[in-house]
Amino acid sequence: MSLEIVTLACALLIGFAAHRASLRNVRAISEVITAGSMHMLWSPLQAMLWTATLTGVLVLGFGMTPQPAWSRTPLALAWAGGLLFGVGAALNGGCSLSTLTRLADGDLGILATLGGFLVGVRTWIGLPAGLAAVVSPWSRWPQLAPWLLALFLAWAFHRVKVLWQLSRGRRQLKAALLAPTFHLSIPAALFGLAAGLLYARQGAWSYTNYLRTRVLNSWGAAPAPSTWHGLLVLGLLAGMIASTLQRGSFAWHRPNDASNWLRHAGGGALMGSGAAMVPGGNDTLLLGSPPMMTATALFSYLSMLAGIALVLGTLRATRTPMPVISCSPSGCDEARVPKTPGSGR
Repeated sequence: MSLEIVTLACALLIGFAAHRASLRNVRAISEVITAGSMHMLWSPLQAMLWTATLTGVLVLGFGMTPQPAWSRTPLALAWAGGLLFGVGAALNGGCSLSTLTRLADGDLGILATLGGFLVGVRTWIGLPAGLAAVVSPWSRWPQLAPWLLALFLAWAFHRVKVLWQLSRGRRQLKAALLAPTFHLSIPAALFGLAAGLLYARQGAWSYTNYLRTRVLNSWGAAPAPSTWHGLLVLGLLAGMIASTLQRGSFAWHRPNDASNWLRHAGGGALMGSGAAMVPGGNDTLLLGSPPMMTATALFSYLSMLAGIALVLGTLRATRTPMPVISCSPSGCDEARVPKTPGSGR
């Protein structure tokens, strides 16, 4: 029972950190395009490293056998799904975790996104492809695994030193954790460590996988997700709601015209189709797949970023308003202004 409490606490922690942080792929690619910097893109990469490091410690140090990952075959289908998911996320204005955080903030347009997501998953129920179980690399590479873990631990100790300096700089760790926004290194560590434990215990625990499995089960195409999986999803959302209430940022908001409702629904449908193909959304690729270190997960994630870049690059080229990110390691600010090709802004 104690492990169940810890894993539920991890889901709450990820939800709280997701609401305070900027580990958001659409905003990260927007920052690269508009500001020419990669502060936000480095944060999810750090989270992946934290997840892989903790998984290695649990497997090699404590003998834990993590849940296997599922890889789509043929691989090209998974990569195409990542691209499709990225296009949908860019149209929606946010990927999996940022979609849920906006719902926690009171954005009613996200209901259209989630509805579209369910429809998108449904369109791929007859997908003529299979899933293959992937064993943890810490078991696949017995000779290399100890050396790889040593390298990861050296990186982790360096990051712990940086985080300690950050917490001392803010005087109190509590003040840092309850601040309106997080230094980008803090959520990366929280995400990665909590996700590593969740993955080892639950496997693909993300809410997009829960929704995907729930839809497939309703049509007799997959077993029903477990009740515990549903509780973890509720814990994730509860952490986000706790953050918005503590920060005082909750406010009801809805799209001001039909085109925005359609944009959310269309983006959600593309995200759902892509998640069915991968399988899983960017939350799975970011917080679930890194411990498996597979080519499928890596290239699906890269193709998702490419899909986001394709849409945002097109918006920039056509002088359509797009998110503009001003970032530093201490956080990011966002505004919406028209962009013109070749502008320095």
